[in-house]
Amino acid sequence: MSAEAANSPIAMESEFKPQRATLPVPEEKNIFGLYDGPIEDTKTTEWDFNSRLAPRRRTERKAWIYLGIFSRDFYAGIAIADAGYIGTAFSYVYIPAEKRFIEDKLTLPLGFNSGFDATLADSWRLGSYEILPSRERIVVNFRGADYDLTAMFRLTGNGLSTIAPAQNRPFNFTYKEMGLFCEGEFSQNGKRQKFSGEYGILDYTKGYPARRTEWNWLSMIGKTESGKSLSVNLVDKFNDGIENALWLDGKPMGLSSAHFHYIRPAEKSIWRILTRDNVFEARFRPFGARSEDLNMGFLKSKFVQPYGVFDGQVKIDGVSERFTGYGVTEDHLAVW
Repeated sequence: MSAEAANSPIAMESEFKPQRATLPVPEEKNIFGLYDGPIEDTKTTEWDFNSRLAPRRRTERKAWIYLGIFSRDFYAGIAIADAGYIGTAFSYVYIPAEKRFIEDKLTLPLGFNSGFDATLADSWRLGSYEILPSRERIVVNFRGADYDLTAMFRLTGNGLSTIAPAQNRPFNFTYKEMGLFCEGEFSQNGKRQKFSGEYGILDYTKGYPARRTEWNWLSMIGKTESGKSLSVNLVDKFNDGIENALWLDGKPMGLSSAHFHYIRPAEKSIWRILTRDNVFEARFRPFGARSEDLNMGFLKSKFVQPYGVFDGQVKIDGVSERFTGYGVTEDHLAVW
């Protein structure tokens, strides 16, 4: 199946490529596409230790887990990344009613040992950050100097796996699962705020992206005017747009390539995002943003991740319906 066919507006679960058990192995052909469900075995040992002097494990392989919580009353994100020679982590919380934003971040050279395979069977720990995946759930814990954030995300297995080309490198893989039930607590200065609902998203990515990688990203949780749950994941300038999809009442559908229109600074711009197949069109209004400009010479990462509200229309079976939602966009440039 071609990437365009996999991303057609009428693509349903049965039309995705069949679920894979493992990531591609060297010499395997016809690997690119959008696959049904998660990939259980995401080990990359056969690719990673291709050289004693400069193994891909350190020089090319990147992996991260990002979990987001997006609702009317509470926004939060927490991530741990293994970028080869460094490990990074961050968390943030935004409370709309108080217009309050707080964040924490961490960067550690050689944060993960050479044997860390960065799979969803591994425990991810970096400093005060902990992400603990299992077959049925992911637990996250952050105990910081200024605040604590704990949450449990219940996995359903209705996500989509993407294997995409990477310039002069083996491949890039990502798994997105949206509309996850999550519950947890944010605490600061003795005040506690609990959250519970189908507000969660998972982005698990592992692969060999190009040395210079740029992308725009959208991740949204919302509802249509008739009350259907709607989750959307879109990228531009990355993974050939293969991963673009929406989930309507938990059922995934592929989408075509997407276009992001905004003016920098991204956090002060009204964004307009639409797909080429005219299935999805949205306006995004940021409340604020988390940003970072990391420059370690051999590694650079500059991004802005605005958080805010969406409104727009989605076309299902030829019928347009209005929607509203909550989530993030991203403007990212990495040299790694």
